[in-house]
Amino acid sequence: MSNVRGLNAVDRMFLMTIQQQSLRYFLENQSPDGLILDRQANFGPLRPLTQGWCSTAATGMGLIALALASREPYHLISQCEAVGRIRLALHASLEKLPEDHGMMPHFYETDTNTPQGRDTFSTVDSAWLIGGALWAAGFLKDGKLERLASQLYERVDWLHWTGGRESGLLNHGKNLNGKFLRNAWDRLNGETILMYVLGAGAKEDRALPQSCWKALKPFYGEVAGLRFNNADLGLFAFGYGLDLLDMARWLPPGGVDLAAEARIAVKANYLFCREKAARFATYSYFWGVSDGDGPGDRNGKRPYRRYAPGRSADGTAHLNATVAAIANAPEEVLENLARADRHSGQALRGRYGYANLNLDREWVGGDAVGIDAGAIVMALDNYLMDDRVRQTFHSLPSVALGMSRVGFTSQ
Repeated sequence: MSNVRGLNAVDRMFLMTIQQQSLRYFLENQSPDGLILDRQANFGPLRPLTQGWCSTAATGMGLIALALASREPYHLISQCEAVGRIRLALHASLEKLPEDHGMMPHFYETDTNTPQGRDTFSTVDSAWLIGGALWAAGFLKDGKLERLASQLYERVDWLHWTGGRESGLLNHGKNLNGKFLRNAWDRLNGETILMYVLGAGAKEDRALPQSCWKALKPFYGEVAGLRFNNADLGLFAFGYGLDLLDMARWLPPGGVDLAAEARIAVKANYLFCREKAARFATYSYFWGVSDGDGPGDRNGKRPYRRYAPGRSADGTAHLNATVAAIANAPEEVLENLARADRHSGQALRGRYGYANLNLDREWVGGDAVGIDAGAIVMALDNYLMDDRVRQTFHSLPSVALGMSRVGFTSQ
């Protein structure tokens, strides 16, 4: 295993343990039809694979995880098993999931075979499934998987999903009645960049126009004395897509350095929690504010929501989200996890990783969420294996074409 990050043997072995727990989420939570569960119990009895919601985003990340699980240094399954599992998921995506101009549901209930959630058809979650399929097929170099992944990608009419907007910005999705949702993806960050690159690399009659990149705007703000793009968002928006796209080497149109912005955002997140330690007991010990589960409102409702530094922070720390920030703040991440392992109260590491917690509300999250596990898998593999995930993604013809059409420049 590479040691270019300067990790000592103890820290390297510790991160490998965390990585194997995250990989096992996908090995153990692939439903019989091939899709990946949105969440599973991190503590206590497991819920049946035939119950609950599957997530298209978690499935896309899961395809990456299944492929990686068959390779060094993990070797948790054979390549033959990985190919079989991925093929099952792709057939389900093409033949079972409802689709509208190529986009698929955000959530899909396994026991009723019906879409769930407000965004019945979701552009960002579909993009993750498509991106994960292309990545896994390219990484494993399996011809049949490549054909299935291409079929999934090529059926998307990206232009349709602009909803007729002159800007060319992608709509968030459609509701159960087939009506476009009100909002478009108009921010330039790690959450949006993946789908805009994929949309740019599609066949010309379906591809997004180059003009949409001019409409994608950075939204600057300040947290903990640091000014950066998308300062009103949590850790989620600064890492996920950037573990596929290497923004340390490439600049999107407009020249916003997303890799540098991500480093500032992680540092600001850490400092924000430290500054709020007098108000929230959790932040005296832990840090990490991101999308995820929390104790909810006073009535326990809305447990999953967008947490961010600022007014929405309530003393909840999202420990797994910090694992995915390992490259941007290794010392702070390792310190956070070491404190979690020494926590004298309820155990904070379950079968698939770390729990979210709020000491002020005496709450510890019971579930592991698939997209959190997926973010860790990609981030740790990049960190431990010389950016292997990013290198594979940039080798895909559709990605190279999309970046060329848009006008990315090397730095």
